[in-house]
Amino acid sequence: MTHQAISKVISPLVRRHAEDAAFYWNQHDTCASSTKLGLIGLSNLSHLLRAHLEGLFIAGTDARPHCHGALERWRKPAEAFVCTHVALAMADKACVEALFKSVRANPDQLLRGVISALAWLPLADACRVIAQWTGTGSDSVMQVAALRAIALIGRDAVCAMDQPLATFLADPDQHVRAAACRAAACLPVGAAPWEGADALLEALLDDPVVAVRAEAAIALGSRSQAGKARRSEARLFLPVLWHCAVAQADMLACATGWYAMQAQRRLTRWVQQLALLHVPGAAYAGALDALPVRVRLNFIAWHGDPVYLPLLVDHMDMPGLARYAGWAWQTITGVDLLASGLSVPEPEADRQALRVTDASHDADFGLVLPDAAAVRRYPVSDLSCGKRYVAGAVLTPARARDLYVHAPQALRSIAAACLQYNHPELRLSVRAGASVQRANIARLDAAITQEALH
Repeated sequence: MTHQAISKVISPLVRRHAEDAAFYWNQHDTCASSTKLGLIGLSNLSHLLRAHLEGLFIAGTDARPHCHGALERWRKPAEAFVCTHVALAMADKACVEALFKSVRANPDQLLRGVISALAWLPLADACRVIAQWTGTGSDSVMQVAALRAIALIGRDAVCAMDQPLATFLADPDQHVRAAACRAAACLPVGAAPWEGADALLEALLDDPVVAVRAEAAIALGSRSQAGKARRSEARLFLPVLWHCAVAQADMLACATGWYAMQAQRRLTRWVQQLALLHVPGAAYAGALDALPVRVRLNFIAWHGDPVYLPLLVDHMDMPGLARYAGWAWQTITGVDLLASGLSVPEPEADRQALRVTDASHDADFGLVLPDAAAVRRYPVSDLSCGKRYVAGAVLTPARARDLYVHAPQALRSIAAACLQYNHPELRLSVRAGASVQRANIARLDAAITQEALH
């Protein structure tokens, strides 16, 4: 009788780890705009994702064919994340080379996963990779990934760059220039060796590429907010960013399929930055008219000025926009539409329509249908126009902290972004792993206790 040796690695289990890790990363990455999921729910996703990544790490080299095979089959950011994380965590050069062969063939779609994987590594490991990928022997795809990861990780990763930021800001590749602008947004203001960053960014406001101009404008805006210096000069970035947003809206109108999704993501991000950079109290209705209507509503929610509440109520009468307009109104006022009797029952026909159009309007899923007439009569005069409100209160550091801890992801995103503009050293991501976010909360609590925030 012969005895067959039992393998130390069960191949179907490793494949399941790779598949489930990709699934949970995708859930984790796409929930930043969720109106229901909060930090507790996100922590569950993080825990499951970490568990599957650990399973792949334990499998070692046996995980490589499953991860790379899934990437070759699906060619999606989630599989790129898993493949990258496994390769970098194990410092597997052969796996990294195979990975980048796939990424270079399809960077627009796969880089998002690579960047996220780099940011999910322990800081020391991430800095080691960033140094390699920003070295003189790296190519533009590696450089973009490293620079974008710096923008996610923050100042702790800035000094890992192997070449000066100015080199990347002047790179012939437009994608490297845009990524360098995003990294520049988290540089210390006025500190050596970064004191010349603003001049370089201002020059890029005239770049021939829309994305580079937009990212330069966002970086200047972020640095202007953080430094409270050269505010009048830095205001040059606002018209540039508006122009870029309108140009991006035109691109979106012509895009289809995956390219439309990417164009929508970029436009939404730029408009959210505009909403934060504009001081409440000024009127932007004319500029908003040039944007798609749902993007316009998103601007209002992020801007937080009650002066736009009547406009939101008007949109509650428009088919297909009522729920989103109601959410934006609730985001500013803090009034729960359902609990306050300001919603209407879901019509049967509407429920059927929602099931058909979930794929194109995920943001609406779970949002109540507002009663526009009742909302019009609801008193909100205690909210002062010209101030930024989130969930019914002026956004102070303490209020932003409470939202970052307890609110759903959509509100956490607004609170985190507002805090980060004034204090970029915090880097309060809502897409990072839950353990990183809880560490950020501890740092935020310490800063509030020391009265270091304003």
